Amino acid sequence: MNLLTVNPWLLGLGVLTAVFLLGVTVWTFRADRSKKSLPALFIASLITLVVAHVTIASASAKEFVEFEAQQRNLARIFAAEIAASQHAQVRLDGSSRTAISRINNQFSRWQEASPSIVSLKTARKTPDGKMQVIVASKGAEHQAGSTLSESSDSFADAWGGHVSFTELDSRLTMVAAPLFNGKNAEGVLLVKVDRAIWMGDSEAGQRGIVLMSALMIFLIIVGGVAGSELVHSLASLRVSRAEMLLQGERIKEQMDIIAEKNQQMAANQDLLAQANARLQSLATMDGLTGVMNHRTLMEFLANHMKKNSVIGSPCSVVLLDVDSFKQLNDQYGHMAGDDALRTIAQVLRQSCPPGAGVGRYGGEEFMMVLPGASESTALGIAEELRRRIQMAKMTSRPCTASFGVSTVYSMGKSEQTLIDEADKAMYYSKTHGKNRVTHYGHGLLESA
Repeated sequence: MNLLTVNPWLLGLGVLTAVFLLGVTVWTFRADRSKKSLPALFIASLITLVVAHVTIASASAKEFVEFEAQQRNLARIFAAEIAASQHAQVRLDGSSRTAISRINNQFSRWQEASPSIVSLKTARKTPDGKMQVIVASKGAEHQAGSTLSESSDSFADAWGGHVSFTELDSRLTMVAAPLFNGKNAEGVLLVKVDRAIWMGDSEAGQRGIVLMSALMIFLIIVGGVAGSELVHSLASLRVSRAEMLLQGERIKEQMDIIAEKNQQMAANQDLLAQANARLQSLATMDGLTGVMNHRTLMEFLANHMKKNSVIGSPCSVVLLDVDSFKQLNDQYGHMAGDDALRTIAQVLRQSCPPGAGVGRYGGEEFMMVLPGASESTALGIAEELRRRIQMAKMTSRPCTASFGVSTVYSMGKSEQTLIDEADKAMYYSKTHGKNRVTHYGHGLLESA
């Protein structure tokens, strides 16, 4: 959403606000109330609507950037797994059935894990500069050997070793990631993604902002009306001393009404504060596990990496993934899987050192940020977490987790690099027995 696109809910709120302001204006003139507050009401309401519009636009733009980054990272991970599945040995004549079957199984697994994935396929360049499909998932538009309508130049970034992100229409996007054979890109992985889930979450957040703005405008209008009433009452008090004595009871009743309205305004402000607190919780916490969500976790990591770099202190990241989580869901159901995630999140919260942060990185992955923790300290904390998770009581069966740890001692690494190193170390733990802790700096990954 750009600044020229207006949210329909906000547009409706603007029309409703204009109607109310018109009604207040008519009432002010007919009831002979003070007109001084009308410009302030109009300006305050307009500012509230503009701020809401800018907030919605900036939040939507930021969420889209995060969505794009997430899709690029997923495509990069998928491409690495496909390349590791001996994709370079696939032949169009069907002679490499084992590799094709392995890749098709990966395609099916990814599509089951992420409903937003529409199709996956791998392709290569033909001598005439076009792209030819090598392996395609079920439901993809092209089968092996067919030629894509797009030329290879459409994904020049992917052939250059980078991940490209293209919007096909208002809902579909195409992510292209290179498939490396050694140091060269021997093909590309094309992932078509439906943004419906992301768009639904974004619209829910926008409606929350509109609701908060509606409450603020309501308070502004009610306050303006109450202020006009107060000004009118004070003017009536200056008519004469004798009239004040005769109308004492009436004035008292009016003051009681004003006091009641002020109490209502205070109650409305309390409701607004509670709504803001709930919105803040929804924006920063993961709804299932109660720990920080992905966006808040990344902001926490970025802030502490900057602080620690100034004082020359290290910073460590512990990334963990629940072992055999899909098997747990398949065997005991998703409710058991959700309970396992909540139990693990509780263990992480209870074990989180002071000043550290823990959040849900995505799916069954959690991340703990340890500002000031050296390599040995981070390894000790990760090992204790592994032991506590293994001993935690679950409703279905015990669970274990594989850990990856990475440490930075300066700003020589970015936040994403630190996370990528921890992810590689976690993958090493996954592929070497699970239920273990691996630090990226120990050289084990290079020797694997």
